[in-house]
Amino acid sequence: MSHVGVVILSLGGTPEHQQMTQTAIDSCVSEDESIDFTVVVCEGIKGIEYTGATTVHPPSDLPFNYNEYMNSCRIMPEFDECEYIALCNNDLIFEKGWASAIIKKMKECDVMSACPMDPAVHVGVKFKDGVSFGHTTTKPPRHVAGWCILQDLRIYDTIGALNTQAQFWHSDTTYASQLVTANLAHILVEDSKVHHLNSKTICSSLLPDYVRNLYTEASPINIQIYEEQQKNAGEIQ
Repeated sequence: MSHVGVVILSLGGTPEHQQMTQTAIDSCVSEDESIDFTVVVCEGIKGIEYTGATTVHPPSDLPFNYNEYMNSCRIMPEFDECEYIALCNNDLIFEKGWASAIIKKMKECDVMSACPMDPAVHVGVKFKDGVSFGHTTTKPPRHVAGWCILQDLRIYDTIGALNTQAQFWHSDTTYASQLVTANLAHILVEDSKVHHLNSKTICSSLLPDYVRNLYTEASPINIQIYEEQQKNAGEIQ
Protein backbone atom coordinates (compact mmCIF):
# COMPACT_ATOMS: atom_id res chain seq x y z
CA MET A 1 0.00 0.00 0.00
CA SER A 2 1.38 3.40 -0.99
CA HIS A 3 1.48 6.15 1.61
CA VAL A 4 0.43 9.51 0.18
CA GLY A 5 0.65 12.85 1.93
CA VAL A 6 -1.84 15.52 0.91
CA VAL A 7 -1.49 19.27 1.51
CA ILE A 8 -4.66 21.31 1.00
CA LEU A 9 -4.58 25.11 1.16
CA SER A 10 -7.82 26.59 2.49
CA LEU A 11 -9.45 29.88 3.45
CA GLY A 12 -12.60 28.84 5.26
CA GLY A 13 -14.12 32.27 5.74
CA THR A 14 -17.71 31.09 5.29
CA PRO A 15 -19.55 27.85 6.16
CA GLU A 16 -19.75 27.15 2.42
CA HIS A 17 -15.98 27.43 2.01
CA GLN A 18 -15.40 25.27 5.07
CA GLN A 19 -17.72 22.63 3.62
CA MET A 20 -15.89 22.81 0.29
CA THR A 21 -12.60 22.04 2.06
CA GLN A 22 -14.20 19.22 4.04
CA THR A 23 -15.61 17.74 0.82
CA ALA A 24 -12.14 17.82 -0.71
CA ILE A 25 -10.73 15.94 2.28
CA ASP A 26 -13.54 13.40 2.36
CA SER A 27 -13.55 12.64 -1.37
CA CYS A 28 -9.75 12.46 -1.48
CA VAL A 29 -9.60 9.77 1.18
CA SER A 30 -12.86 7.86 0.73
CA GLU A 31 -12.56 7.46 -3.02
CA ASP A 32 -9.28 5.51 -2.84
CA GLU A 33 -9.23 3.00 0.00
CA SER A 34 -6.14 1.26 -1.42
CA ILE A 35 -4.01 4.25 -0.38
CA ASP A 36 -2.84 5.22 3.10
CA PHE A 37 -3.46 8.98 3.19
CA THR A 38 -2.12 11.60 5.57
CA VAL A 39 -3.92 14.92 5.04
CA VAL A 40 -2.78 18.32 6.28
CA VAL A 41 -4.92 21.41 5.72
CA CYS A 42 -3.17 24.77 5.83
CA GLU A 43 -6.11 26.93 6.91
CA GLY A 44 -5.79 30.69 6.67
CA ILE A 45 -8.34 31.42 9.42
CA LYS A 46 -7.51 30.47 12.99
CA GLY A 47 -10.00 28.46 15.00
CA ILE A 48 -11.21 26.35 12.09
CA GLU A 49 -10.54 22.62 12.20
CA TYR A 50 -11.40 19.80 9.79
CA THR A 51 -12.34 16.16 10.25
CA GLY A 52 -9.95 13.57 8.89
CA ALA A 53 -7.01 15.96 8.62
CA THR A 54 -4.41 17.76 10.68
CA THR A 55 -5.18 21.48 10.52
CA VAL A 56 -2.34 23.99 10.70
CA HIS A 57 -2.31 27.76 10.32
CA PRO A 58 0.35 29.82 8.54
CA PRO A 59 2.24 32.40 10.62
CA SER A 60 0.33 35.69 10.67
CA ASP A 61 3.44 37.56 9.51
CA LEU A 62 3.96 35.35 6.45
CA PRO A 63 2.28 36.88 3.36
CA PHE A 64 0.30 34.43 1.26
CA ASN A 65 2.38 32.64 -1.33
CA TYR A 66 1.00 29.39 -2.73
CA ASN A 67 4.30 27.56 -3.24
CA GLU A 68 5.84 28.96 -0.04
CA TYR A 69 2.95 27.57 1.98
CA MET A 70 3.38 24.23 0.17
CA ASN A 71 7.11 24.24 0.89
CA SER A 72 6.43 24.81 4.59
CA CYS A 73 3.80 22.09 4.86
CA ARG A 74 5.41 19.31 2.83
CA ILE A 75 8.36 19.04 5.26
CA MET A 76 6.11 18.50 8.30
CA PRO A 77 6.88 15.37 10.35
CA GLU A 78 3.40 14.06 9.55
CA PHE A 79 4.75 13.20 6.10
CA ASP A 80 7.93 11.43 7.22
CA GLU A 81 6.62 8.02 6.16
CA CYS A 82 5.11 9.17 2.88
CA GLU A 83 6.45 8.17 -0.53
CA TYR A 84 4.29 10.65 -2.43
CA ILE A 85 2.76 14.05 -1.79
CA ALA A 86 -0.22 15.75 -3.43
CA LEU A 87 -0.26 19.55 -3.52
CA CYS A 88 -3.92 20.57 -3.70
CA ASN A 89 -6.41 23.41 -3.76
CA ASN A 90 -9.45 23.08 -1.51
CA ASP A 91 -11.91 23.46 -4.41
CA LEU A 92 -11.62 19.85 -5.57
CA ILE A 93 -13.77 16.74 -5.75
CA PHE A 94 -11.82 13.53 -6.25
CA GLU A 95 -13.13 10.53 -8.20
CA LYS A 96 -12.78 6.89 -7.19
CA GLY A 97 -9.28 5.47 -7.48
CA TRP A 98 -7.70 8.81 -8.36
CA ALA A 99 -4.45 8.29 -6.43
CA SER A 100 -3.83 4.61 -7.15
CA ALA A 101 -4.40 5.24 -10.88
CA ILE A 102 -1.92 8.09 -11.03
CA ILE A 103 0.74 6.27 -8.99
CA LYS A 104 0.40 3.22 -11.24
CA LYS A 105 1.18 5.34 -14.31
CA MET A 106 3.99 7.21 -12.56
CA LYS A 107 5.68 3.88 -11.86
CA GLU A 108 5.08 2.58 -15.39
CA CYS A 109 6.48 5.76 -16.94
CA ASP A 110 9.25 6.20 -14.37
CA VAL A 111 8.31 9.81 -13.60
CA MET A 112 8.17 11.75 -10.35
CA SER A 113 5.53 14.35 -11.26
CA ALA A 114 1.97 13.93 -12.50
CA CYS A 115 -1.51 15.44 -12.54
CA PRO A 116 -4.96 13.91 -12.64
CA MET A 117 -7.24 15.06 -15.42
CA ASP A 118 -10.33 17.23 -14.97
CA PRO A 119 -13.01 15.99 -17.41
CA ALA A 120 -14.29 19.57 -17.87
CA VAL A 121 -10.85 21.03 -18.59
CA HIS A 122 -8.84 18.31 -20.29
CA VAL A 123 -11.11 17.90 -23.29
CA GLY A 124 -9.68 16.43 -26.48
CA VAL A 125 -6.32 15.51 -24.97
CA LYS A 126 -4.51 12.92 -27.05
CA PHE A 127 -3.54 10.28 -24.53
CA LYS A 128 -1.25 7.39 -25.43
CA ASP A 129 -1.42 4.36 -23.15
CA GLY A 130 -3.39 6.48 -20.68
CA VAL A 131 -0.91 9.34 -20.34
CA SER A 132 0.12 12.57 -22.02
CA PHE A 133 3.68 13.83 -21.49
CA GLY A 134 4.38 17.55 -21.35
CA HIS A 135 4.81 20.71 -19.29
CA THR A 136 2.10 23.06 -20.61
CA THR A 137 0.29 25.12 -17.97
CA THR A 138 -1.85 27.94 -19.40
CA LYS A 139 -2.65 26.52 -22.83
CA PRO A 140 -4.15 23.14 -23.79
CA PRO A 141 -3.67 20.43 -22.90
CA ARG A 142 -2.51 21.92 -19.55
CA HIS A 143 -0.36 19.00 -18.42
CA VAL A 144 0.68 20.79 -15.22
CA ALA A 145 -2.63 21.68 -13.59
CA GLY A 146 -1.71 23.54 -10.45
CA TRP A 147 -4.87 22.70 -8.52
CA CYS A 148 -3.62 19.11 -7.97
CA ILE A 149 -0.05 17.90 -8.50
CA LEU A 150 1.13 14.50 -7.27
CA GLN A 151 4.85 14.07 -6.70
CA ASP A 152 7.24 11.33 -5.74
CA LEU A 153 8.92 13.01 -2.76
CA ARG A 154 12.34 12.13 -4.15
CA ILE A 155 11.77 14.89 -6.70
CA TYR A 156 12.91 17.44 -4.12
CA ASP A 157 16.38 15.88 -4.11
CA THR A 158 16.63 17.23 -7.65
CA ILE A 159 14.63 20.46 -7.76
CA GLY A 160 15.10 21.65 -4.20
CA ALA A 161 12.20 23.75 -2.91
CA LEU A 162 9.31 24.93 -5.07
CA ASN A 163 9.97 28.23 -6.83
CA THR A 164 8.16 31.02 -4.94
CA GLN A 165 8.44 33.83 -7.50
CA ALA A 166 4.68 33.77 -8.12
CA GLN A 167 2.23 34.48 -5.30
CA PHE A 168 -0.67 32.46 -6.71
CA TRP A 169 -1.32 32.51 -10.47
CA HIS A 170 1.55 30.85 -12.36
CA SER A 171 2.82 28.96 -9.33
CA ASP A 172 2.38 25.91 -11.55
CA THR A 173 4.20 27.68 -14.41
CA THR A 174 7.28 28.26 -12.28
CA TYR A 175 7.11 24.62 -11.14
CA ALA A 176 6.88 23.44 -14.75
CA SER A 177 9.95 25.52 -15.52
CA GLN A 178 11.80 23.79 -12.68
CA LEU A 179 10.92 20.42 -14.21
CA VAL A 180 12.15 21.45 -17.64
CA THR A 181 15.39 22.88 -16.22
CA ALA A 182 16.03 19.62 -14.33
CA ASN A 183 15.06 17.52 -17.39
CA LEU A 184 12.26 15.82 -15.46
CA ALA A 185 9.22 14.47 -17.29
CA HIS A 186 5.63 15.14 -16.19
CA ILE A 187 2.46 13.28 -17.14
CA LEU A 188 -1.26 13.96 -17.25
CA VAL A 189 -3.09 10.73 -16.37
CA GLU A 190 -6.32 9.78 -18.12
CA ASP A 191 -7.69 7.34 -15.51
CA SER A 192 -7.07 9.65 -12.55
CA LYS A 193 -9.87 12.20 -12.32
CA VAL A 194 -10.36 15.25 -10.12
CA HIS A 195 -12.99 17.96 -10.59
CA HIS A 196 -11.74 21.51 -10.06
CA LEU A 197 -14.47 23.91 -8.93
CA ASN A 198 -12.46 26.80 -10.36
CA SER A 199 -11.18 29.48 -7.99
CA LYS A 200 -14.07 29.47 -5.52
CA THR A 201 -11.99 31.30 -2.91
CA ILE A 202 -10.04 33.85 -4.90
CA CYS A 203 -13.15 34.89 -6.84
CA SER A 204 -15.28 35.22 -3.70
CA SER A 205 -16.01 38.19 -1.44
CA LEU A 206 -13.64 36.73 1.17
CA LEU A 207 -10.79 38.71 -0.38
CA PRO A 208 -10.74 42.50 -0.65
CA ASP A 209 -10.39 43.75 -4.22
CA TYR A 210 -6.85 45.01 -3.66
CA VAL A 211 -5.75 41.56 -2.40
CA ARG A 212 -7.49 39.76 -5.25
CA ASN A 213 -5.81 42.04 -7.75
CA LEU A 214 -2.40 41.04 -6.37
CA TYR A 215 -3.11 37.44 -7.28
CA THR A 216 -4.82 37.85 -10.63
CA GLU A 217 -3.33 36.65 -13.88
CA ALA A 218 -2.90 40.25 -15.05
CA SER A 219 -0.83 41.51 -12.11
CA PRO A 220 2.62 42.85 -13.09
CA ILE A 221 4.58 40.00 -11.46
CA ASN A 222 2.42 37.37 -13.14
CA ILE A 223 2.72 39.05 -16.54
CA GLN A 224 6.49 39.13 -16.04
CA ILE A 225 6.60 35.44 -15.11
CA TYR A 226 4.47 34.48 -18.10
CA GLU A 227 6.60 36.51 -20.51
CA GLU A 228 9.80 34.99 -19.12
CA GLN A 229 8.42 31.49 -19.58
CA GLN A 230 7.40 32.27 -23.15
CA LYS A 231 10.95 33.40 -23.92
CA ASN A 232 12.92 30.78 -22.06
CA ALA A 233 10.93 27.55 -22.17
CA GLY A 234 9.26 26.85 -25.47
CA GLU A 235 7.09 23.97 -24.32
CA ILE A 236 5.81 25.77 -21.22
CA GLN A 237 2.85 27.89 -22.30
